Amino acid sequence: MCGNKVIHMNDWNKEILILTRYAGSGIINSLVGLICIFSAMAIGFSPTYSNFIGYGVGFLFGFIFSKKFVFRSNGDFVAESVRYLLFFVSCFFCNLLILQLALYYGVNVVVSQLIAAVTYTSLMFLSSRLFIFNAKSGGR
Repeated sequence: MCGNKVIHMNDWNKEILILTRYAGSGIINSLVGLICIFSAMAIGFSPTYSNFIGYGVGFLFGFIFSKKFVFRSNGDFVAESVRYLLFFVSCFFCNLLILQLALYYGVNVVVSQLIAAVTYTSLMFLSSRLFIFNAKSGGR
């Protein structure tokens, strides 16, 4: 029992399934984004601009994967798109803050990018699960 709500094993299974789908789609989306980031850095873009490029490409893929595959939401497309965009921007700025702090403190650029990516991914999952594609918007 958690507060006034009894948590059933079925609820845990549902959460694990959603997290597994998120991880699977996230791996694909992250690989695409990281390929874009490191390719941009290889041709001379700064780590910050490279980050913008990678996350820009990942934005569209992430929304479609999340809506259709991960959370299987039947919610309003426009409302979810707007919420996704707002949280994407917020999580991305957290990503950039972490990236800049890591670089400022002398962390290797590759490690800095990976730490920033983990920050973004964790925050975006929580935002998607709790606010963007929640049960009230039809998420399963």
